[in-house]
Amino acid sequence: MDLKTIFQPKWWLTGVGALFTLFMLLTYAEIGPFDAAETGWGANHTVNDAFYEKAWAATFLTIAIISIVSGQFVEGRSQAILAMTIGGGNILTFILVFLAVGDLDYGFTENPGNWAPPMIMAAGLLLSGYLHLDDE
Repeated sequence: MDLKTIFQPKWWLTGVGALFTLFMLLTYAEIGPFDAAETGWGANHTVNDAFYEKAWAATFLTIAIISIVSGQFVEGRSQAILAMTIGGGNILTFILVFLAVGDLDYGFTENPGNWAPPMIMAAGLLLSGYLHLDDE
């Protein structure tokens, strides 16, 4: 099995979009281990911390929905370009967050278990698009 078979933009967009939709809804609802304010800022987080984490989740929810729609209703080169744009955009966002965090003790950047899986998914999206740029 070659890389082009594994990295189909349709399924990467749909799968990553579905996972991010689920996780962002759980984060917004603060269900179980998805209390982003506590993960990011600790047990003594403020209501402002919780608000900003929910706003962050709402922003990524929009991107997740765009990913699903792109996977299901766009085809060919356009789909590949969208996969690259969404994946590359997420990677850029992660880089900018890491640059901005400075010396804050922010749980999402301190623990690779929090940032590595979404970064791997974003890289998969980028690669899936790149491998299928010549699709009709």
